[in-house]
Amino acid sequence: MQPNLNSDEVRQRKKVTRHFILGYIFLLAMALSWSVDDSIVYILFGIGIFFIFLGFYSRPRRNTSQQSYRTSGSTRSASAKFENPFENIFRKHQATTQASGTSKNPSTPEANRRVATLVVFAVFAIFILFFIGSIFSSEGEWDESTLYFQNAQGQYWDGNYDSALINYRKAWRLNDEYADAFVGYGNVLAAQGQADSAVIMFDKALRIRPDYKEAGYSKASALNNQQKYNEAIAVLKPFLEENPDYYDAMLVMGDSYYLQKQYDEAIVWYANAYENGEVRSHALSYIMAYIYDTKGDYGRAIDLYKEALSYDSSVVDIYKRLGELLPNEEGNYYRTQASRSQQP
Repeated sequence: MQPNLNSDEVRQRKKVTRHFILGYIFLLAMALSWSVDDSIVYILFGIGIFFIFLGFYSRPRRNTSQQSYRTSGSTRSASAKFENPFENIFRKHQATTQASGTSKNPSTPEANRRVATLVVFAVFAIFILFFIGSIFSSEGEWDESTLYFQNAQGQYWDGNYDSALINYRKAWRLNDEYADAFVGYGNVLAAQGQADSAVIMFDKALRIRPDYKEAGYSKASALNNQQKYNEAIAVLKPFLEENPDYYDAMLVMGDSYYLQKQYDEAIVWYANAYENGEVRSHALSYIMAYIYDTKGDYGRAIDLYKEALSYDSSVVDIYKRLGELLPNEEGNYYRTQASRSQQP
């Protein structure tokens, strides 16, 4: 036979049902968002557990008054001629505690509030633990992406391009804001002659970090390889304005003009890197010597041709040109070296 419930009990049961339904909904949402983001999963889990605990706590309870301490309750013999002496003692103690308002009955409102506080505290403690766990999990992913990136860098410099591509890709898939990994991936593609694909990767890095000068340098180099010289110049100009001592970029800027035979513009950038940045190499000395030679500045051209030979003494054309530019015995030396180098 179903018991009769008053309106308060009905409302209480509806409240419990509502809490359980909400808890189920949040846990279901957690399950559906499992592959989206860890922090969302932990938040939904915490809220769902909170409502489930709240549902258990809000269940209606029966009020049971504390029974008197009797020797055998209703089974006490009717023929007993005396009362249990402990019964009077218990009644006096109960009356005293009720009068003083310090009853230890665990079902009092004060006790209920303490239980509710403990439940809320426990739920939020669980939530915080999961949240902290998600943070450390995210940091672990970032550390893992860094490890992949470092491995890729070593493989790139060793010329192991296939492995480098794999590890760069793993790095930016774990961290889609990893601009360095996109640049590294693009550098490998450029080294493999895939300039178009390389430029796409450099653009991704520049969208993440617009001031990333190394990405701009690599992009301009790739554009030069595609013979898109003016585009390369446009890429480098803002970086050189912000970084006037970026000498590596100056060399690429000089290349962009030199490859278009705009020697007056090219020598400005080359000379800046050579004189102010103290950049020295066989290629730079040779190109600058050639530009000064075409401009009729033979003194500078001769010095730079000689410097180019100090880096690589096997270039026959430099010997021949110095033999043409230098008179007498000094010229004879270079002419002799040129003829010897041409002998089989």
